[in-house]
Amino acid sequence: MFAALLAATLTGLATGLGALPFLFIRELHRRIYDGILGLGAGLMLSAATLGLLSEALEMTRAAGSGLTLIVAGFLVGVGLAALMDRLIPHRHASDHHQHIGHGPGHDHHDREDSDDELRRGYAIIGALAIHRIPEGLAIGAGFEVGHHDRLGLLLSIAVGLQNACEGIVMAAPLRRAGANAGRSTALITLTGLATPLAALAGNLLAGSATSAMPFILPLAAGTLIYVTSNEIIPESHSHGHEGTASTGVVLGFLLTLILKTVLA
Repeated sequence: MFAALLAATLTGLATGLGALPFLFIRELHRRIYDGILGLGAGLMLSAATLGLLSEALEMTRAAGSGLTLIVAGFLVGVGLAALMDRLIPHRHASDHHQHIGHGPGHDHHDREDSDDELRRGYAIIGALAIHRIPEGLAIGAGFEVGHHDRLGLLLSIAVGLQNACEGIVMAAPLRRAGANAGRSTALITLTGLATPLAALAGNLLAGSATSAMPFILPLAAGTLIYVTSNEIIPESHSHGHEGTASTGVVLGFLLTLILKTVLA
């Protein structure tokens, strides 16, 4: 449990690392922003498929059981993510401005009022902070599986990198609106504290019901895949930089594949 809690804490705090550059800069070009979002999406999708679902399939094969638990867990995870998205008030990341940095033909006359921009930035933080819950559950459950914590480490690294990407996504609109850099970074870092709390719950749940792991792992995978599809990919592909965003997705997937091979 300690290893899971420590890894989840570091993973959550990685969100603050993404915000650190905005202590020194205020603008970020939209193409770079979309590429970073794509990278985060690739990391999330690969962590869910190459990590969680792959492990669940191995467990069912070893036990000689069928796919019923995997399918049920995956569908429940998707349903929970959709319900959370519907019931918890937040604004989708796709409500961003078209440009995070200065583009040709854009000046301060094109910007919204700074108060509106700040409200948008805080809404984005709220939306992305929700993602910490399924991420923490996945990490906590991953450390409960055998293989010398291999799955937990894989998920921690992949999700930590993805959280750093999301830290950039959170910080950019706040700095663009003129928010204080130090306070913004601190707030964004604090959103990562939900990860170890959720990881503790996931670890306890998995530890008390080992036979249910083929259900719990796909449940976590389903939530991650839904969040990625519903929030991150639409945002990264809606500003004319689809090629850059898709390249980021591919790189994120390949990076997790390499990590999985190294940790095997």
